[in-house]
Amino acid sequence: MKNNYLIVFTLSLFLFNCKNEKAKDFLVISGKVENFKQKKIKISGYNFNKNIRFHKNTKTFSDTLRNFKTGHYALQIDKRVVNMYLSSFDDLNLIIDAKMRIKDPIFEGQNEAINNYLHKKRKKHSFILGNIQKLFALDEHEFLSKMDKYKSSLDDLAENGQLPEDYLKKERRNIHYEFVRNIKNYQPYHRMLYGNNRFIVSKYFPSELVNDIDINQSNDYINSISYRLLVKELLEKKASERKSKKRDFNLAYLETIHVEVSDTLVKNDLLHNAAKEIIYRVDNLKEYYKKYMLFSSNEKNKKEITKIYNKLKLTAKGEASPKFKNLYNYDGTKTSLDDLIGNGKYKYIDLWATWCGICKKETPLLKRLEQKYHNKNIEFISISVDKKQDKQKWINTIEDRELSGIQLFAGETKEDFQFTKDYLIKGLPRFILLDPNGKIITSNAPRPSENRKLTTLFKEQGIHIE
Repeated sequence: MKNNYLIVFTLSLFLFNCKNEKAKDFLVISGKVENFKQKKIKISGYNFNKNIRFHKNTKTFSDTLRNFKTGHYALQIDKRVVNMYLSSFDDLNLIIDAKMRIKDPIFEGQNEAINNYLHKKRKKHSFILGNIQKLFALDEHEFLSKMDKYKSSLDDLAENGQLPEDYLKKERRNIHYEFVRNIKNYQPYHRMLYGNNRFIVSKYFPSELVNDIDINQSNDYINSISYRLLVKELLEKKASERKSKKRDFNLAYLETIHVEVSDTLVKNDLLHNAAKEIIYRVDNLKEYYKKYMLFSSNEKNKKEITKIYNKLKLTAKGEASPKFKNLYNYDGTKTSLDDLIGNGKYKYIDLWATWCGICKKETPLLKRLEQKYHNKNIEFISISVDKKQDKQKWINTIEDRELSGIQLFAGETKEDFQFTKDYLIKGLPRFILLDPNGKIITSNAPRPSENRKLTTLFKEQGIHIE
């Protein structure tokens, strides 16, 4: 009788533990990093991004991850990227050197075999394929030979990696998608590298592999970044073919997703990723939002895009521009937007920063533009969104590059400066065109480098050189 009670108790304890394990919806990730001096480590995966605090004194990090899906993730440690497989049932510990890449990372946890495989896979990529530009610069025969060698090597590595059977099945497909994506990209990349738009692969090139891809596989979409990128690129190509000269590509892309994709998860994710990235810069905000709301069936995503849309409406064409006040002017005065409105001139506003590389490339073109329209019915206003402590750097840049126009200094980053926050500006440089009364013509005007498009916009507003 006593033994029966013991059996029942042991079985109950086992079932209790299994129940608890199934209920676990989080993961503890920790590790030790040598030769790393920054404060944060970044982790990213399918619809997941997070910064993990790094303790420089102990050289360790530890965090609990919630609301994530089992799958592949990348840990960004300075310039070193560690590919990992994470699941909620398996906490992970990592030992790595941020600088010494010849030292392999040490993984601890139930997914150790998978994570060791992923590290070996990354090394195979570097060893066999090498530099990507050199890879796509190869002639067709050499390229295919190298890709076949790479795929066979990965297939063998996976088969001999003591991987769980369910993971191995997914990984076989993942390897195939990576291979097909490189096949798809060979012709356009080869053209670009050699500047030969007439280059066409031979009739023996395995292009049929691309045509055979099913874009409605939600399991592959979650598991494989190569598959996600491949699907996106295939749909972008179809969207380019769908749009006419007058049709906006971004609208055409939404329509293409709606028509071509039937899987609900894949469709909603593609729509959402497109909208949250591009809605800030679309030409026809109202139509874009209407299409998105019509095509998406994910209520959470729709609420997020609606929140962005309602803010963007405030800076739509015809609305009064948000104001900036009392910014430091290079001439030593304080300047507000209200000081500049009312003189009968349009305002071409450039939001930039001294650290922004793209901004620096636009600078000489902006100077030329200012000279071209000097004494015309338009003013050029540049607002630096550098930090307060970088004021002297801003002054030096103006003097070294002999910048003209109205030069203003915000003393705040774009994340903190109210004017850029009002315009929901995510990247620099950003150009805004206002009419003489301070109303918005476009909150995302063409850059000086888009000369033809910008000149057309100016002419449409009656801004002429003559």
